[in-house]
Amino acid sequence: MKALKKSPEADLRLKYRKVLEASMAISLLLMIVLFYSFKTFETKVKLPERPNITIETIQIPPTQQIQKPPPPARPSIPVEADDDEMLDDVTIDNTDVNMAPTENLPPPPPPEDDEVYEFFAVSQKPVLIHKEKPVYPELARKAGIEGIVVVTVTIGKDGHVEDAKIFKSIPMLDEAALEAARKCVFKPAKQRDKYVRVKMNIPFHFKLK
Repeated sequence: MKALKKSPEADLRLKYRKVLEASMAISLLLMIVLFYSFKTFETKVKLPERPNITIETIQIPPTQQIQKPPPPARPSIPVEADDDEMLDDVTIDNTDVNMAPTENLPPPPPPEDDEVYEFFAVSQKPVLIHKEKPVYPELARKAGIEGIVVVTVTIGKDGHVEDAKIFKSIPMLDEAALEAARKCVFKPAKQRDKYVRVKMNIPFHFKLK
């Protein structure tokens, strides 16, 4: 009989199995050796020392209650006495009473209304009747200065200007605008059918030809 020959593939499979088992055994042995080699761990880092904590006890005195003063006594109510002898003697001084007639005395003067209203707060606004033309200052004319000066005027109950102040200024033209504003005439303003003082702004244009 002829002997059976093993195939090369069977030999390779057998060798692979043996190599795999040997490799696993060696790996397991190395793991055990490494585990026991690094079993202890030492470090050179020093931990800080724990501080000594001392607890002191303080005895707090009890809080004293401040007593409020007693309320003042209520005033006594006088009671009518049954006996006239218990009453004190009261003397009433003689008082001179002026019984002169007051029919001829003049009536008290009516209170003056000095309040100055704003232009928008009156029921009937003032009307400009005469606007004075300002005189162009010669110095401003030579300097070629032009512009608009606004003057705030206080119009009295008679329609004349009582006070004038600069609202928008051009320094070389302000005085001429104030002089012209003081000469302006208005129909006075009314508040509830009564003439009142009122403030108003007047613009003055200065323009060279």
